[in-house]
Amino acid sequence: MKYTYAIRKIFDADLIVLHVVTSSQKLSKKETTNLLLEEKNRLRDFCSSQLGDSLKNFDLTISVVTGESPIKGILDFVKDMNLQMLVIGACGAGPIRELLFGSLAKEMITHPEFPILTIPQAYEYKTPKRILYTTDFEEEDIFYLKKLVETFSTHISKISVVHIIKKDDKPEKIKEQEEKFEKLKLANFDSSKLEYELIYSNNVVDALSNFIKEEDIDIVAMLERKNQQKSNLLHKDVVKQIYSSVKVPLLIFK
Repeated sequence: MKYTYAIRKIFDADLIVLHVVTSSQKLSKKETTNLLLEEKNRLRDFCSSQLGDSLKNFDLTISVVTGESPIKGILDFVKDMNLQMLVIGACGAGPIRELLFGSLAKEMITHPEFPILTIPQAYEYKTPKRILYTTDFEEEDIFYLKKLVETFSTHISKISVVHIIKKDDKPEKIKEQEEKFEKLKLANFDSSKLEYELIYSNNVVDALSNFIKEEDIDIVAMLERKNQQKSNLLHKDVVKQIYSSVKVPLLIFK
């Protein structure tokens, strides 16, 4: 929440802190109203304790809703409010909360219906300077690269556009990917913020993790790929591995 409160200005967005209440018991209308009021007070106290001041001094809205499940409650809320992005913690405090929050985030990022930003546990906010964008030569890549440049233009120094080529692919497939990468560079808009790099590795997750560490990346941005069967980058199991291993915020575009 601290990270989201800080970064909301970059996105020029209003912040809503959401809590979904689920209950296995059938509650009356009065019981539901009382439960929501109680949870809203708890959420207000939590926000104040985390941000270090009275909630009235912060530019945010709190909301508590009921849902069949946390995921269903979140999805319904985002759709009803027509929100531009969901930010979710990658895990909680303690093994049980980590299991719940971790599985929730994994489920959300493998079935994205809108942009999702996941924040690793205890990640300290700093103004993003370097962004990694993974490409598999989809038409939407240029759209989202432009969006990243526009959104972060006054903050970032570079957006690294990276494609992973498997070293044990057939030579003709490697050549084809290299040619596509060159076309992407030529077809893209002119921006001093962009740099391009091919990485040759049979382990996508290790290659990206190493790049993130070596280049001091602040945010990893990825696009949900339509051609999952042809993609090295966004098979669902690869997404989960990247989510679990990457220690920086992960932004998934639909």
